[in-house]
Amino acid sequence: MNELSHKSVRTQTIDPIVFVPNSDLYEVTEAPFLWNVNSVVLSEDKTTIAGWSLPHWGWVENTHIVVNGRPFVPERLAPSGVYAELYPWHPNAALSAFTIDILHSEHDIRKEREITIESRAILNPLKERGYTLDLLLSDLSFAGPPPDVAARIGAENLLHYVMFGRAIFRGFEKAMKKNFKKTFADFPTILDWGCGSARVARHVVADLGANSTLVGFDIDSFAVEWANVNVGPHFKACGAKPPLDQPANSVDLIYAYSVFSHLAEDNMTIWLAELARVLKPGGVGLFTVLSDNAMIALHAGMPRATLEAWREQGIYDSAQNNQLESIGVSGDYYRNVWLTRSFIEKKLGDEFELVDFIGCFHFYQDLVVVRRRK
Repeated sequence: MNELSHKSVRTQTIDPIVFVPNSDLYEVTEAPFLWNVNSVVLSEDKTTIAGWSLPHWGWVENTHIVVNGRPFVPERLAPSGVYAELYPWHPNAALSAFTIDILHSEHDIRKEREITIESRAILNPLKERGYTLDLLLSDLSFAGPPPDVAARIGAENLLHYVMFGRAIFRGFEKAMKKNFKKTFADFPTILDWGCGSARVARHVVADLGANSTLVGFDIDSFAVEWANVNVGPHFKACGAKPPLDQPANSVDLIYAYSVFSHLAEDNMTIWLAELARVLKPGGVGLFTVLSDNAMIALHAGMPRATLEAWREQGIYDSAQNNQLESIGVSGDYYRNVWLTRSFIEKKLGDEFELVDFIGCFHFYQDLVVVRRRK
């Protein structure tokens, strides 16, 4: 793959999506720069953070890993075919793996309550910084749910369970502050739709106002049972079809991470109607979806004709997802589904007003911010 030289990065205007196949068909101006952290180890003299980050603009020396606002130069590890296979469209993806050592004498992470990690370009930075990964240091010793429960949300790695939950919570919080100047504590009644084992809700519960309540719903009764015992009695099992055990016009805020990304169009329609039923007029919804960023990240090699059909139809219902088969939810119901912006706006219909659309909210999931029409 072509590596961008130091000189070229300094002297050329970089087209931030040029290396994506069929880039003219996407409604984004920048390719998603994906990255992750796989381990955080606190030792006697240092903190070691290991993970991977697609090289910004394809140049392997153009990335800083930023921890609580302090930039660190990652040490790139030996080439790995795993990342090149996952992201063949991205220059130098094979060189994504990294590690950083932060000496306690320079910055003692052990004294922090929470760390926020970012991957940023040094030269030609993105207009938007992208997502962060957030971690409460106390969560390094958190006793998470059983492996089979965590696996159903793709979080077999305990660090990913606690870190992604905190990051999604922080992302929702930022979206609310940006659009409504509010936090979770400002909403009297909050509903977590698709709560699973409460990886996000455990942070919401800790942030509730004195007169606020949270209720979570999920089709995974085992995850709900674990959450009620280990987080608090806030959660209920629900069916794959409405209704929820919740009165009409009773909720001020609904959030849902990676639920609409797995529903076929007919199920999407009936669940939107149900969420509109329980949400108060003027209430807020935060829903993640798979859209352009996810299509680039996961299907960049798709034939142009298929992409053109997706753009025209607005929905690409690609395949069955077997993650929930162990609890009796078949892939006929649980799908992988990509939506265009125009399709999303159409589906919101007369019930919801689209307030904001935040790209790369968490990895390649985008966030749709809506308000219930009065």
